[in-house]
Amino acid sequence: MDTASRKPWRSVWFWLALVTAASLAAFLLFSPTFKGWVEGVTDWAEGIMMAHPVAGSVVFFLLSAISAMLAFASSMVLVPPANEVWGKPVSFLLLWGGWTAGAIAAYFIGYFARPLLFRLVQRQKIEKYEEIVSKRMKLWAAMLLCLAVPSEIPGYLFGGLHYPFWKFLAAISIAESIYALGVIIAGESLLEAKPAALAVTVGILIVVAVGAGMLLRAQRKRKA
Repeated sequence: MDTASRKPWRSVWFWLALVTAASLAAFLLFSPTFKGWVEGVTDWAEGIMMAHPVAGSVVFFLLSAISAMLAFASSMVLVPPANEVWGKPVSFLLLWGGWTAGAIAAYFIGYFARPLLFRLVQRQKIEKYEEIVSKRMKLWAAMLLCLAVPSEIPGYLFGGLHYPFWKFLAAISIAESIYALGVIIAGESLLEAKPAALAVTVGILIVVAVGAGMLLRAQRKRKA
């Protein structure tokens, strides 16, 4: 097996595909059609949130929690109107708190109801990551895994392995705070049509995720 196939992030084609995908995403995000759709959704959600700010905050929190448990759910579309209604600090706390609460719920589902786990998350995904996780995993390594894998994975994974709860909570809290901050900033940039700021924010989040995965793989190789 050659070097490029073993380490795809070093392949020219890998980076070319990544840049192409990012460019296409940026074009679609700032196209008139998509911008009009975002503005329509934002106006609709903002109207509801302003009319019912307390109920709206509860809904936003719950949707954030659900999005941390299920791959197909996402609360990020509500981030721009949330910024408008509550401001970035409160929106950050609601988003981060919701994601963390969802991860905690997923942890206990994995801990007490492992058969249900495979109904919520693909068995292949869980089994793939179980190969690199153990109950004795250090906190910093657990945090790297939380940064590197899809958000719906860590809670079920660590819960299913009976990883110490408080260590999991610390790892997921730190990881989710980083992504929540990035999403809040990206949502503001999207609403204000600032493509450069959006591109930089998304780029940083991608680097964080890829870098965490690379560090985790390097640590596994040293242990091996």
